[in-house]
Amino acid sequence: MVILVTLFRGPMRLLFARGFVLTMLILAGGCRAGASRSTVPDRPNVLLVTIDTLRADHVGCYGYRDASTPTIDALARRGVRFETAVVHAPLTGPSHASILTGQIPVGHGFRNNSGFMLPPQVKTAAEDFRQAGYRTAAFVSGFPLDRRFGFNRGFEIYDDRLPKGNDRRRTPYVERFADATTDAALRWLGAASSARAPESRWFLWVHYYDPHAPYEPPADLAERYRQAPYDGEIAFVDRQLARLFGALDVTNETARTIILVTADHGESLGEHGEGTHGIFLYDATLRVPWVMAGPQIPAGRVSRTVARSIDVLPTLADYAGLARRSDVDGRSVRAAADGRPMSDAASYAESLYSELELGWAPLYAWRTAASKFIKAPHPELYDLDTDPSETRNRVGEQHARAADLSRTLEEVLLRTPAPVAAPPVDSETAERLRALGYVSGGRVSHAAGVAQRDPKDGIHLLPHLNRGMSAARTEPELAIRELTAVLAEDSSLLMARRTRAVAYAAAGRHDLAIADLRALENKGALTAEDAVVLGDNLRSAGRLEEAALVLERAARENPAFAQPVISLAEVRIQERKYDEGAALCERVLKLVPDHIEALRRLGDLALLREDLGTAAARYERIVALDANDASALTKLGVVRMRSGRSDLAMPLFRQAIEREPRNADALLYLAGALASGGRPADALPYFERALEAGPPSTMALNGLGLTRLAVGDTAGAAAAFRKSLQLDPTQPEIARTLAEMRRQAVEKQQPEC
Repeated sequence: MVILVTLFRGPMRLLFARGFVLTMLILAGGCRAGASRSTVPDRPNVLLVTIDTLRADHVGCYGYRDASTPTIDALARRGVRFETAVVHAPLTGPSHASILTGQIPVGHGFRNNSGFMLPPQVKTAAEDFRQAGYRTAAFVSGFPLDRRFGFNRGFEIYDDRLPKGNDRRRTPYVERFADATTDAALRWLGAASSARAPESRWFLWVHYYDPHAPYEPPADLAERYRQAPYDGEIAFVDRQLARLFGALDVTNETARTIILVTADHGESLGEHGEGTHGIFLYDATLRVPWVMAGPQIPAGRVSRTVARSIDVLPTLADYAGLARRSDVDGRSVRAAADGRPMSDAASYAESLYSELELGWAPLYAWRTAASKFIKAPHPELYDLDTDPSETRNRVGEQHARAADLSRTLEEVLLRTPAPVAAPPVDSETAERLRALGYVSGGRVSHAAGVAQRDPKDGIHLLPHLNRGMSAARTEPELAIRELTAVLAEDSSLLMARRTRAVAYAAAGRHDLAIADLRALENKGALTAEDAVVLGDNLRSAGRLEEAALVLERAARENPAFAQPVISLAEVRIQERKYDEGAALCERVLKLVPDHIEALRRLGDLALLREDLGTAAARYERIVALDANDASALTKLGVVRMRSGRSDLAMPLFRQAIEREPRNADALLYLAGALASGGRPADALPYFERALEAGPPSTMALNGLGLTRLAVGDTAGAAAAFRKSLQLDPTQPEIARTLAEMRRQAVEKQQPEC
């Protein structure tokens, strides 16, 4: 077997496989059952693991003293580690396309995370292995690898189900944490192990996204890595790899499984002025780990031969006995792994991100074992032997060497057609990519004959832009300051203006968000995604007629895109045109079956008209798709309460609170269920937490007041009722209750009321 795993982050969850001992053993402590190496099958299983954003020099076996990567380090001890491994693009989509096809970006045509997809004529590793009789499955953790980009081709199972998440400030459905991805992969391994014939083999790809910014390791690692959260994310992924590899030990699969762990790119971490990745082609983002072990792979060897991402597919195919294809740019490095002499092959790299997203010059590079040439408005040449950090540009000193490498690079580029984009991305896709720091929502154009800015000259703006993009929903005022500073220097950066509109919206400053988006519209740069954001802000500002016009036009011009339709449904619901809103949601489900937000709105509308059966069915479907959806759990609890089943409702409310401790609705409904069930003392803290978690509401304040009355706290009850009347003075029942309390207080001489 060959397994490819990419690393991502998440809270640890127990995995229960009904009636299957493997799962129980793993959950009991990840016991490693000493797999026998006595019999080696003719063809191995293959496990490919790709870890997003993992630079090699932050892994223990590559010499990093502060690393906590015992699983990867142990794999290196029982197998082969390539001292130098490089990728061909510092971006998730293009780099994974090279890993899975064995072609450089100019060959497979997937040139940027936004606006491209894997062409159908380009064959993938999964297609090769499936054709050879392997079972194929993939479990990915980040939206850039969504099936809509073509990565699912050849996989019988392609699990790209990303959770909504319970942080309302963040874009949903963009990432799955490493523990959840591992859970899913283990379920498949368990089922595959119990169902398949002994001679069958599998190809499994597991991708982890966790080391990608923002760096937020789980709580137990966050404190330990407070000064280096990036390392904490890596440690968490390594912990999940231990679970994954342990499952192979339990079923005695280790001895017949090739495991290859690598990464799609690294992370600059401030080097050369770049905070993360995507722009530059220095080794901080191009050099990654490559560790592999399994049958026929010698133990404890370190190879000095340079390995490339395009070599992954031919190497795995070599070990699996698959025929080599002529359309693959890479080569098998099995000879180097065996310790036989193998010359280094040069490596091509590119980043079109700076051109397509920022309007600056693109970057191209040609790398040998000892040198790297970067084509840019200000070209660069580095001696990698004496200057591995690439801090001294030798172009001025080594003209001949620079010219030689430049000619070779130009020959590659001259054979390369201009980048051909896929059809424009829909607003949902663009929004999710932008949430990960990848996309502006539309391509930047530049006038022919006008020199493009060297990214080195504009990189000082990127920290401000990245901070603004990261904080747009979580700290909108900070984002507004950062993005305004960027626009003051370079008003042509549409990404900054688009993101500032998102930040204005998060801050509740909808008129300013509308102004930024109208400015884009006036420049002819309003994308489908922008139109949705504009429509949502117009709706939030109460300008419903304008919102409907914008969204209707976006839906008409982009008939295959669901988001304008779901946003238009929100407008109709706010206008109390419930039948129109429901029809629009049904239309969304025809475009995207199981669209969670469409299901949610239909459930809400059914609940509004007291159609409890339909409402329950909608919310149950959401929970089946995403068991962590706190909103759906809460609404399903409401349905159970209205059906007279508070015994079923309260566990649902508690599950929602467990997943989202500051979910004001879940807290409030649990408080109400406890109070109505004769448990006012238990209900009291939940009313108080509900008011702390969300903006005050008359429902929460009145519930708090009545509950305080029930436990004998008349002063506290009166205070809650007064606050409720301040919010809405037109509550005659509450006003009468408060007046009666005052009268009774006077009679009892309790002036405190």
